[in-house]
Amino acid sequence: MCYQARYYIHLCLIDSQWINTKAASESKLSSSNVDMDVSRKSHRFTPSIRETIQGFGAETTAHGIPRVIDRPRYRSKLFWAVLVLALFGVFIFQAVRLLRDYYTFNTKIELVNSEEVEFPAITVCNLNRIRLSRLPNNKRWESINNQTAYESNQNRLERYGITTSSVFTTSSVSDYLPDEKSHDRIQRDVDDGGDDDYDWFRDSIAEEEYRWPHSMPYPGYRMVGLPTTHLGSLASPYLGILPPSPTKEELREMGHRREDFILECRFNKQRCEADDFRVIQNKQYGNCFTFNGVTSTQSSPRRVTKAGSGFGLHLTLYIEHDEYIGAMTEDTGVKIVAHPRDILPHPEDLGLSFSPGFTSNIGLRQVEIKRLPYPHGNCTYGKDRRHLSDDVYEYNIISCQKRCLQDGLADRCGCVTDIYNDYDSFPQCNRTNRICRQTVEKSFYQNQMDCKCPAKCREFIYNTQATSSVWPSEKHLDYWRKRIERPRGFIQHPAFTAIQNIGEARKNLVKVKVYFEELNYELVEQVPAHTFESAVGTIGGLIGLYIGFSLITVSEILVLFYDVARLMIVKAFYKETVDGSES
Repeated sequence: MCYQARYYIHLCLIDSQWINTKAASESKLSSSNVDMDVSRKSHRFTPSIRETIQGFGAETTAHGIPRVIDRPRYRSKLFWAVLVLALFGVFIFQAVRLLRDYYTFNTKIELVNSEEVEFPAITVCNLNRIRLSRLPNNKRWESINNQTAYESNQNRLERYGITTSSVFTTSSVSDYLPDEKSHDRIQRDVDDGGDDDYDWFRDSIAEEEYRWPHSMPYPGYRMVGLPTTHLGSLASPYLGILPPSPTKEELREMGHRREDFILECRFNKQRCEADDFRVIQNKQYGNCFTFNGVTSTQSSPRRVTKAGSGFGLHLTLYIEHDEYIGAMTEDTGVKIVAHPRDILPHPEDLGLSFSPGFTSNIGLRQVEIKRLPYPHGNCTYGKDRRHLSDDVYEYNIISCQKRCLQDGLADRCGCVTDIYNDYDSFPQCNRTNRICRQTVEKSFYQNQMDCKCPAKCREFIYNTQATSSVWPSEKHLDYWRKRIERPRGFIQHPAFTAIQNIGEARKNLVKVKVYFEELNYELVEQVPAHTFESAVGTIGGLIGLYIGFSLITVSEILVLFYDVARLMIVKAFYKETVDGSES
């Protein structure tokens, strides 16, 4: 009894009664012979692999393949086979390109309309770190505080054949370079450590090597640690008298205070106080002050609903020009950084500098950037990345890179070169750590350290546009002074004597206005070139266009593979059974 189980496979069952009538009268040997005979009869009804493939070609929903299988002529079969393979190759090529583009992204820029915008944090720093009047009279600051620094410096220069008088009487650098004998003496002292003062100066500027121009008396001459850009200031009383890096405690005692630095503060035409600013210590600028920061007395972020210079943050700053230390500060003025509230400011790397005697208008434009993580991009949300002050501030690239450098110094040298709170337990690097420190810094600057600091997936930046005008005018000074002197106790303020004449006022006062130019902000967003749904749809369209496949066709091919494998196993098992029975 036979039946067609599938369109290309015939399974036949032999009537069991035909077997049983023989089995009743035969011995065990005869019974085994009958079973082998039945197996042979059943095998004759099992289709071959060729018949299976022909049956698939007759019934499949795929285009092209049936013509390769059922064409009677060889040339026709060859034509359709070549055509199907060529179109299949085109499909594979375009599918690979599509899958490669799936991991890319496009950038979309959109202007978002807004009636209210969160105001950024504003960090202001005096360019001078330490007040001259607060310098302690101890050995650590002796190089700055000693009144005989200029005379001792002259004697040291003359010992190496460099005279200060020649600096002002010659126009050529080669005229006051040390001769070859003096150069050898300098180099010998540096190499042998005989001249601690000069060696300390060299170490203070990271022991960089500066070569003189080729027009100098002898090529290849170099003076370690003395940049050519400083040749014009060889007569400075502070040459080689660089101060040590102040500690956080020293900055707290000797740095500028917010109640002295911030004379006036208004936000959205409302008065704000010095207590609205949080102190953030910076190695380069000392005590900086952040308005609208994450841990200020204002718990919720300040917002603005109107654009223009009449709104936003208005500050009048007193820089205490007489407290500047020439050996520590080259410029006069303030540094201002606009940054998100949850990001640690880095005024040494970002921000704008403004001179005293001017009103500076800083117009802000907010930009929101959204990046894509893996697999389309490589941004991070910062949860798995180490960065500075990660218990208070969010991740950003600069904090991650600075953390990487300080971690390298702490791990390899046991010291650090900055004053971040994360490294309170580590000492500052000094001369004993010089070689190790320079090795780590060189690796960092040459990108040889495995820092892994990708961009943040979502961040805000503030594009700035600054304009300035002279302030205060002579006629306005009297009016402004009367207004500022009204608060009780201002006569004891350090700025009281500095604003009595226009010259001192313009040397000490900086006026700043920080505001949004418009409330609309720019959204820069990365979007996938293809979503998963669109990629699947496109591949489905390509496979249907070129080779006429669908998911049903794919299922038919899988069933074909299964049946062919099954037939091969059955044939192999049958061959082993027959061979074993005959033996």
